[in-house]
Amino acid sequence: MHSFFITGTDTNIGKTAVTCSLIAKYIEEGFRVGGMKPVAAGCFIENGHIIYEDVQKIIEVSNVDLITNQINPYQFEAPIAPHISFKKNKKEIDIHLIKKHLQLFKKQMDYLFIEGAGGFAVPLTENFSTVDLIKALDIPVILVVGMRLGCINHALLTVESILNKKIKLCGWVANRIDQHMLAYEENISFLKERIEAPCLGEVPYLKNFDPYKASKFIDINKLNDKVRED
Repeated sequence: MHSFFITGTDTNIGKTAVTCSLIAKYIEEGFRVGGMKPVAAGCFIENGHIIYEDVQKIIEVSNVDLITNQINPYQFEAPIAPHISFKKNKKEIDIHLIKKHLQLFKKQMDYLFIEGAGGFAVPLTENFSTVDLIKALDIPVILVVGMRLGCINHALLTVESILNKKIKLCGWVANRIDQHMLAYEENISFLKERIEAPCLGEVPYLKNFDPYKASKFIDINKLNDKVRED
């Protein structure tokens, strides 16, 4: 099973959208594919049930049976920084539990995409961060860059942090979240020159997001090339 961690330059920049698009892309190639979001914050109530939208989207697009508490073992109602929710609920992350679930996934998946919470530097608990999670899982990262004003600074700082932490950056995806972003082409060109990892695709602004439609803009051959290099 090939596993990748999806992180982002910020929150609300399309990590779930890109995660679902990657899942859809590999499903179209004939693979068994699923997703995971170890920590989810923010939910809504539907017919008396608590729904975590990001987790629900991952389940819906995957072509393997997923059990919610396995792909999302930590759920919090409030849309706030995870470390605050963990403290309020007096919880800690059990990395052994997450690894246990990953072992089960190996039997049913060819590819697994694990989505983080918030941006790359976000703390998950007071003593455990997103960086710690990625290192514990020992998997490469795909960075989602939210294309809007300020994205160059956010992207370059995030890439620098990833590399400084000795984590493998195997690719990045430009996700256009601002439909009216000025100088888009100049920004994307600059980022392609400066980020030392392949751009896997440029997902355009989509008012009604469809992972299969967005997947048409992602080139997984570039990602597969990086996998083969290892």
